[in-house]
Amino acid sequence: MTSPAGVSTSPIDQDWRNDTVWTARLAGDRVRAERNQTAAQRLVTATVLERALSQGAEAVALTGSTTRNRRTAISDLDIHIVGSRPRFEDLNEGLDLYATSADVLWERLRAGDDFIQWTLRFGCILVDHGVFRQALTEIAETGLWPDPQRKHDRAKELLEFAARITATGDLDAAQDQTRAALTTVGRWLLLANGEFPLSRDELSDQVLDLGCFDLAAALSRLIHADPSLQELGTAIEIGQLVISLPPRRARRAALAR
Repeated sequence: MTSPAGVSTSPIDQDWRNDTVWTARLAGDRVRAERNQTAAQRLVTATVLERALSQGAEAVALTGSTTRNRRTAISDLDIHIVGSRPRFEDLNEGLDLYATSADVLWERLRAGDDFIQWTLRFGCILVDHGVFRQALTEIAETGLWPDPQRKHDRAKELLEFAARITATGDLDAAQDQTRAALTTVGRWLLLANGEFPLSRDELSDQVLDLGCFDLAAALSRLIHADPSLQELGTAIEIGQLVISLPPRRARRAALAR
């Protein structure tokens, strides 16, 4: 789908066919990847890159909160590979590898997947034999926008699961599941209102800017604190209220006091 009216101008709106523009993107991404990682993280990333390329990877990018310098205590080192998944169990770093073929990447991108767009918009492209550049070109030239309904459907599922886990009294698991659910609610709300979600650490501020104060506060607590089971129950109620409303009304969703 195309971007909604009023969507914020993004760095993605460039002429990626232009070699000068593309070279500048790659150079900037390399600087950012170097600056935003610790020495240990850079070593892990370099090792994954080497292994991925040895297995014929078509493209590799560092993605996630590291690329925006917004890591939190629960952040992984996220790497997006177009190709086979290399072994990584021996690496001493929290890693989340997303590996897919080029065909599947295109299929998911055109179906409205937001993760792939996130990598293309904000990730640090380390190597690309053409697929990332072509995908960026299509997004820029067609206005391709992630499908908010995918996030809405997923948020509903995650909220229901979080409610069941919270009811068991398992605080750690409930915090994890409620965080995943409300993060997805926030991403839906932003996408449906023409804003591209940034890193998890930035979501509460983005949601606050929309005027959804209760959701923003709940997200902040889930990301930066250890909310109680009672607080988690309230957070789930907020999420359920938000997704029950049309996008414009959901911007002002608030629980009755």
